[in-house]
Amino acid sequence: MKNTTTAVRTISEVGIFAALGFVFDELQGIIFKGVFPNGGSIGFAMIAVLIIAYRRGFIPALVTGLIMGLLDIATSAFILHPAQLFLDYILPYAFVALAGLLKPLYDRSKNYNEKILWLISGTVIGGFAKFLSHYFAGVIFWYHSADFAWGLNNMHPWLYSFVYNIAYMAPCIVLTAALLLVVQTLVPRVLTTRSTFIDSEKETNTTGPMVVSFLTVSTGLFFFIFFLVKYITSFYAEAGVNDYGEKWFDYSFDPDSMYLAVMGIFLVVLGVVSLMKVLKNDFSYVTYTGALSAITTSAWVFGLYRLIKITSKGKDPTLYWIWFAIGGAVMCAAIALLVLSIVFKKKRNESII
Repeated sequence: MKNTTTAVRTISEVGIFAALGFVFDELQGIIFKGVFPNGGSIGFAMIAVLIIAYRRGFIPALVTGLIMGLLDIATSAFILHPAQLFLDYILPYAFVALAGLLKPLYDRSKNYNEKILWLISGTVIGGFAKFLSHYFAGVIFWYHSADFAWGLNNMHPWLYSFVYNIAYMAPCIVLTAALLLVVQTLVPRVLTTRSTFIDSEKETNTTGPMVVSFLTVSTGLFFFIFFLVKYITSFYAEAGVNDYGEKWFDYSFDPDSMYLAVMGIFLVVLGVVSLMKVLKNDFSYVTYTGALSAITTSAWVFGLYRLIKITSKGKDPTLYWIWFAIGGAVMCAAIALLVLSIVFKKKRNESII
């Protein structure tokens, strides 16, 4: 039972952090689009992979990075070659997962300074691996000097790719490392799984949990099916040949429908797992509301990102203001339920003692 619970929690964390990491990546891409015309941005999206790396290890972090890459290409991508698709989109965040190899050293650290050392080391290793992926993609597929940014047309392609990619990756590494230090200092629990925060509690009355589980599954299925259909039908593609005779392929989907369909999957998983726990008389309102809070927070952050993006493009943001308001209300309600569940559990434990 313990192994099953751990696996469910790991899957939930991977899904949520991958979604949040994707949102962070998109937001920083909007902010620095004019600064880095050939792609790339400064931000801390890597922290989503790094937190999973130090909480759960290399494999879960690798999956988180791959999901972030797949979400990226599921929205849109400009492809010159299949290898470039991997080097520029799918693999970069997966390489950040190399920090997970330092998890045993981080866990065995006896003091704050040692933990900081392994956090910084993992960030540098993962960030440098991500840099190399973009660097070699630049050398191999973005080598025409006429397309070089910042007036660096006379620079050798190998040197230009280094200068261009290090210009955003170095600040990313520094910013992410600094943010991890803040997390380690203020909320170190985020980087460890040794917590009793969501221990199971047995519910003698199964009617309420049963209804909650069925409603969660039903809502999740509706979101998944409805928005998956919208996502598939939103496909748009364009292909052509550039001035150098190279073929290119550009495509896009509706990112809103894609994200809501993924949220539907999360809700279905949460509902099914909760239903199984009800049948085993092991349902926990704390566990349920904690997962629900994570899902709704992720959806709200994505809505905020879309609001910013649509507004920056000068389009009508009314739909996203509604999303922002409703998503915020649902998120606050879920968090309030989580707090009430924790308080109720503490009072019940005190009355038993």
